[in-house]
Amino acid sequence: MDARELLRYPYFAGLPQSALTELAWISSLRPFKAGERLFEEGSPATHLMIVKSGQVDVIYRLGDGRDVTAESVVVGDVIGWSALLEPYRLTASVVGSKDGELIAIEGRKLRELCEMDTWLGYQLMIEIAKGLRERMKGLRVQLAVHM
Repeated sequence: MDARELLRYPYFAGLPQSALTELAWISSLRPFKAGERLFEEGSPATHLMIVKSGQVDVIYRLGDGRDVTAESVVVGDVIGWSALLEPYRLTASVVGSKDGELIAIEGRKLRELCEMDTWLGYQLMIEIAKGLRERMKGLRVQLAVHM
């Protein structure tokens, strides 16, 4: 993958070229189709992914066994962030809702890179947390509408 591609996303803005190059080495493109189940809640979280094109739905399993689509994730959003946090298990299922492509960053190698370069790890975690904060705001609004 080309390191310049990563500059399109706020998670990587401001990173030095050397860090972008290392991230590009551990990244790949993964196409998906509408209706394709990309991963399952509870499975090992192996990759941090960014939606490059298309759209995916994030689905949570409720205590009564029902699956609920919590949100639609669009271009630029992160999924699979559990690849950065122990116990490295996915907290939701994801299904493609529009054909597209993901940037998949190998979780284990990304964690190793962040441990070697703590500044990079800190910057990346801040940017991912900002994105998740915005998504949580949207989720709260959606929950309020359905209550």
